[in-house]
Amino acid sequence: MNILKRFESTDTVLAITSYPNDLDSSRGKKEFNAVAWHSQKTLMHLSGLTKVVVFAEKRTGKKFFQPNDSLIVQRMWEKGNIFSLLLMLKQILRLPKIKNIFVQFEFNVFGGILPNLILLLNLAILRLFRKHITFELHQVITDISLLQKHIHITHPLLQTFFNISLGLFYRLLGFIAQDIIVFEEELKTRLSRFVKEDKIHVLSLAVDSKKTIPSKKARQAVALPQKDFTLLVFGFINGYKGIDWIIEKLKGLEEKNVRLIIAGGENPYLKDKKHYQDFYKNIVNEAQKYSHVTLTGFVPDEKVHEYFSAADLVLMPYEVFMAASGPFSLALSYQKPLLLSNVLKDYAKSHDFSAALNHAQLKEKDIFFSLKNNDLLTLIEKAQKDSAYRKKLHIFMKELATLRSSTTVVARLFSILTKTNTSLSSVLQEEKSLSIR
Repeated sequence: MNILKRFESTDTVLAITSYPNDLDSSRGKKEFNAVAWHSQKTLMHLSGLTKVVVFAEKRTGKKFFQPNDSLIVQRMWEKGNIFSLLLMLKQILRLPKIKNIFVQFEFNVFGGILPNLILLLNLAILRLFRKHITFELHQVITDISLLQKHIHITHPLLQTFFNISLGLFYRLLGFIAQDIIVFEEELKTRLSRFVKEDKIHVLSLAVDSKKTIPSKKARQAVALPQKDFTLLVFGFINGYKGIDWIIEKLKGLEEKNVRLIIAGGENPYLKDKKHYQDFYKNIVNEAQKYSHVTLTGFVPDEKVHEYFSAADLVLMPYEVFMAASGPFSLALSYQKPLLLSNVLKDYAKSHDFSAALNHAQLKEKDIFFSLKNNDLLTLIEKAQKDSAYRKKLHIFMKELATLRSSTTVVARLFSILTKTNTSLSSVLQEEKSLSIR
């Protein structure tokens, strides 16, 4: 607590989130969960602008560490343990000078319904102590039936109950938090049914530019044929991502020098649930039927760049749009040509997305495909044969990556958290000084 006291000031941001271990390279951040990957990237950049205290999820490894002079992490709460959440409240109240509370939230991060309600109770109490609550809401889903393949809630009465409960949760959140961040314009539209619109901010997932390596070298590293036109689907295997759909859709391309790489493993939140194990085993079995389909299992951090470098085209065959996509953000980081299912067509409602399309002289039909016909096969063939089309896809990704750069996004985040207007030049200066330290 003495070290935390040294971080205590009115400018400090206290983040409640999941966070990977310091220098965790044994299995990688993404095996822990997607929030941990996102929080580390975001909070490291934020610490270039202000002091950041992280009250993180407990896990094996260090309970307390300091990644840099302005960022400190203490493992404080345990998933599903409401008593640890209440203890965390006590610890926050012992830091009275800290006014800015920042919560990074997915519905299963804290352990389910009761822990989520306890979290809201904690935040309501913190409001009474004049704390400013900013809540980063990663998912906005209003119809749970769309996720029945993913979370196995199939009974209509249960679905109705959860839909009502979700609406109540959003209303409570809107009452408690002063600011709510979502990652897509469409998610703001959904949430505004329950929350005052002026409380909701649309902030893209931040993009850090990453370097690729030559395709030949990358394919050698991951044992892929040099001649094949390589399609990549990246990320945890989840029911809403259309993995089973795309295996079935592309099964006829075996003789056309097209290879599908499904680079991902089990969802760590769901891997112990029977319905998920059944689903995952089915994906494994289907992938093994076809010689041109490769399911890699979990990809450690140090191998991610090899798969993106090896890919000619990244695919996102999602069947449900409930959140911004980490794999989409990664594809932007590597500036790889990408196609998306038309379930994600509301991505284009975000101003930067539509601006990047215009910049690349692309139409929505050039990048979105239907799950109900052969659009995807047509677009894959076009990308395989038409270099001008591939170049336009690359220009689109490069432009959107620039518009969503971490420097720009974190500057906006900082202004939301602290209610200040931060110029881009000041952000660049702060990040430069942080890198020197």
